[in-house]
Amino acid sequence: MLENNLPSWRQNLKSSRRKEGQSPSNRWVQLATVNDKNEPRLRTVVFRGWQKDSSMIIFTDRRSEKIEHLKCNPNAEILWFFLKSKMQFRFKGEINELINNGNYWNTLSDKSKSSWFWGSPGEKINTKFQSNHEIPHNLSKPENFVVLKFEIESVDLLKLEQPIHRRYLWKKNNTWKQIEINP
Repeated sequence: MLENNLPSWRQNLKSSRRKEGQSPSNRWVQLATVNDKNEPRLRTVVFRGWQKDSSMIIFTDRRSEKIEHLKCNPNAEILWFFLKSKMQFRFKGEINELINNGNYWNTLSDKSKSSWFWGSPGEKINTKFQSNHEIPHNLSKPENFVVLKFEIESVDLLKLEQPIHRRYLWKKNNTWKQIEINP
């Protein structure tokens, strides 16, 4: 562990995020789950921060298909690629719902909060609702607002360097231990 008791992969990630600046890739990650037919499903979600040193926070809608996937199998993988630093992070772990999530709801803007009151993900858009909808203030947290905690168990970092790529692996046991592996 390095300063502030953070795993060394977090230092690499922090450096990559700093290089990305305001780019959307600084917050967008790809989340892979498996459905009840054992088929992979992949989507982009927004990284919302950390809980402790190795748990990512993600917001989602309880009505989305990923919730059913995670009920069947909480194992997931997140891919986070940074173009400027040419680093690809693959995180493996388990996702669970955080029940006490009101403090996360309060971090959202009123505009972001209003999106949680739209129809269910995957339903046809109600254009009348979207065009005439004013954003109310002081919206109460709806039941469909879910905060997911992705507890990271291993990290695979691929550095796309020239003339040869470098690859590192960390596994969480009692502590994070880094080993270099073939790219």
